[in-house]
Amino acid sequence: MTGNDDRGQAEIVATYDAVAERYAAEFADDLAEKILDRALLSALAEMLRRAGVENKIADLGCGPGFEARFMAELGLEVVGVDLSPAMIAEAQRRHAGVRGLEFKIGSLLALPFAEASLAGAIAIYSVIHLERAARALAYVEMARVVRQGGMLLLSVHTSALGFPSGSIRRLEEWWGRRVGLDGHFIAAEEVAGGLEQAGFEIAARLERGPSTSREFPSQRVYLLARRR
Repeated sequence: MTGNDDRGQAEIVATYDAVAERYAAEFADDLAEKILDRALLSALAEMLRRAGVENKIADLGCGPGFEARFMAELGLEVVGVDLSPAMIAEAQRRHAGVRGLEFKIGSLLALPFAEASLAGAIAIYSVIHLERAARALAYVEMARVVRQGGMLLLSVHTSALGFPSGSIRRLEEWWGRRVGLDGHFIAAEEVAGGLEQAGFEIAARLERGPSTSREFPSQRVYLLARRR
């Protein structure tokens, strides 16, 4: 990685460590209100079951682990990975005892999995804090760990009022805590192209605006991709 990548990773850790407890509390029931998100996650689980592949998947950038738990409760074996130790601690505390679910600290730029060891993965808004070159590396890492025929569900913010695709929103205060974090608004075509170049093919695409009052008022895209 470059020096900029190192600084960016450090900022991600520092920011999410600072707000982990509050973040987990604020969004604990958020997925219950996200009908489309649950439908996409459920569709991914069914596709993996029908394909007859081993059902181990990863939640990449899992935060406090709510999507990871949802997938585990659908019968999959799930490993949640996050760069923030405080987020992993929250996930472990909140989901202790859930069958088929574990959490570990790790980076999207060097995933803690062997080549082709996963049936699939989800990456829900986790690449938005990465610079373009780092995002490309993350896509390559996802392609490395997801086996041929496996599935990836990835989402990003594409735009918001005053923030067109390609722009950056700098966050320096969050729930009264001093932080430093960049959020990138990424064009859907750029993400799709990056995934395809890394070794995926796009199987489905869904775009939506905010679905709950707590969501940031952005447009966003969900891409379901299959490992070639």
